[in-house]
Amino acid sequence: MAYEFRRPSGDARSGRSGLFLVTLLAILIALLNMALGGKIAAFVRTVVAPISNVGGRLGADITKNGYFATRQSLEAQISSLQQQVQAQQLQAAAFASLQQQNTSLASLEHLAETTPGLAAPITSSVISSPYGTFTIGAGTADTVQLGAQVLTAEGFVIGKVVQVGPKMAVVQEIFAPAMETAVTIDGTASVAAGQGGQAVAQIPHGATVAVGDPVIAPQYNDRPIGIVQHVDTNPANAQQAVYIALPVSLSSITYAYITP
Repeated sequence: MAYEFRRPSGDARSGRSGLFLVTLLAILIALLNMALGGKIAAFVRTVVAPISNVGGRLGADITKNGYFATRQSLEAQISSLQQQVQAQQLQAAAFASLQQQNTSLASLEHLAETTPGLAAPITSSVISSPYGTFTIGAGTADTVQLGAQVLTAEGFVIGKVVQVGPKMAVVQEIFAPAMETAVTIDGTASVAAGQGGQAVAQIPHGATVAVGDPVIAPQYNDRPIGIVQHVDTNPANAQQAVYIALPVSLSSITYAYITP
């Protein structure tokens, strides 16, 4: 196999010559530095160090006083404002809660003037329990007894105490499913069957009942348990179906009045 040899081109020769001169210059500088006792290296350090220090100070000044400092300052201000807004929102929520409690307690004052008992906070949801029960924040330590009636501020009976502890009690709702309560509606006696949130009673077709009539429970000292919300007068049915509900939303009640 034959090999073809070519003479180096002009660019290659020029590159090797330049590398040789640079290497030679570096050797000469190193020898001269040794001959002068390292004065060349000291001179280089003297010149380069201030430049390096100036560059470092310049970078620090840019970080401290320039764009980066401005951005950091803005971020700190935004974070501070967000914390202030959150604190104000918490204060507003707390104030609204206290205002609602004061309104609820104020509405119970007239009951306290005519009926012995006490106001107690409702401590669990009155609509989430599948058993139609809720709890109140009062118990035997507050003279709450089994069978005590639980009233709204308007004087409607919403349940009775079925379990009591030192500081809490369980209330069975009158409108709980399967609960039956003897009632009178415009003088007509019937039985209100709870359906969860409301109740229904059957009365003869000849009875005169209107929407808004109070529904009275003799077993609860003739107190009302609701009002007539709707009357189904369909003649195909043997009796009229009277639907009963509270005049206020049960879920909006935060305090109840407990009376023997």
